[in-house]
Amino acid sequence: MKNCTGNILPDSLTGAIFAIEGIRDACVILNGPTGCKFYHSAISDEQFVRSLSFDPLSFSEQFYFGQPRVPTTYLDGQDYIYGSGDKLAAVLKAVLQKDYKLIAVINSPGAALIGDDLELILSQSVEDIPCFGIENCGYSGTFGEGYGNALKKALESLGLSAGGKRENSVNLLGLCLQQKYFDQNIAEIERLLGLCGIEVIGTPGALDGVETLREMPKAALNVVVYPEYGLHTAEYLKTTLSTEYIIPEAGPPIGFDATEAFVTEICRYFGLSPEPALEKCHKARARSYLFLARYASLLGLPKGAVFSVKAEASTAYALVKWLTEYLAMVPAAVELLDDRDKAFEAKLEEYLAQMGQMEVLGRNANSTPTQMVFADGSTIAQLRLQECSCCGMEIGLPSLGYLDIVEKSLFGEKGALFILENIMNGLRYAD
Repeated sequence: MKNCTGNILPDSLTGAIFAIEGIRDACVILNGPTGCKFYHSAISDEQFVRSLSFDPLSFSEQFYFGQPRVPTTYLDGQDYIYGSGDKLAAVLKAVLQKDYKLIAVINSPGAALIGDDLELILSQSVEDIPCFGIENCGYSGTFGEGYGNALKKALESLGLSAGGKRENSVNLLGLCLQQKYFDQNIAEIERLLGLCGIEVIGTPGALDGVETLREMPKAALNVVVYPEYGLHTAEYLKTTLSTEYIIPEAGPPIGFDATEAFVTEICRYFGLSPEPALEKCHKARARSYLFLARYASLLGLPKGAVFSVKAEASTAYALVKWLTEYLAMVPAAVELLDDRDKAFEAKLEEYLAQMGQMEVLGRNANSTPTQMVFADGSTIAQLRLQECSCCGMEIGLPSLGYLDIVEKSLFGEKGALFILENIMNGLRYAD
């Protein structure tokens, strides 16, 4: 039967907006109808809180419509005929009073048909602040395409130039507001690399400010954490700044093995010892064993438990490999998002083929019976609506709305213990 409950995945417009909203002191002006702004403003504000108030009356000024982020020109029928220049000039005047360090105007798909010269309007309205316009985000493009193109435009507008490199320093590429726990994931990488004497300079699109972005040329190496979102930026920086990049072979540092491989590969590039970070992983492994041994002796789990994953190819590869090798769990469905890295997709196919589990690749995670599902909140909700007695762990957005007051991470040895905690508690109480 045809699956009619799948998510509407974020597209290139969402990717472009989140790329710029992920710059701490930047502002995105959405040139489009009012309805196009609400989701983007809500997610941006949820992932990076700029205002303590949820009261819509606190943001009653024109163009904001009760939300603190992503002001819009609220296009109507007349604007599609006569153009949106006057509204854009008015919203730019309002935004310039808020002390942003970078301004971007992004057309919605409909606004792209009007033909307004965004660069001309910006040049007439904005002085002394880097700014740029995106007239077309790419109709029906993927999130990663929109994200990469917008971030490239942002870096171009800052006029980055090659300079002296800092010894043992990196930028982390491919992290963004769309990812669950992205800020604490960064903190975990910074902590582990810092133990080995490696400095993280920039994480573009993941809450760095403009001044930090200007420091990115000083990094000796770019590390592409998620190639689906960061490879475009890495190639641009290599071309313009001659900064080499690596894509860690084990994927993002999810699980003990991938974390150790991630740190070791970067340390090897600089000729440094990974032992200080590996020692933390070894201690976490010992702690996990204490709980796993008692848990398995009582329930026989998690060995043999069935799980599903819905994620990018790089995330799916790291997660599937860890769950099957470390916990002896069995995949039921591995659904990949539209943004796919071909190299990691090939690695995933090869790994599943070696296990004799190729048939699980491409199955819909929201309609396959399972005991544990790693996906966005919407997919987890869909499974529950179909009375699937499973436990879900959110690894992406949209969220089910759980308030994460305690800081959490999916990366590093702490992230591995957090995932393990969810698995053991989920399987224990699932029907």
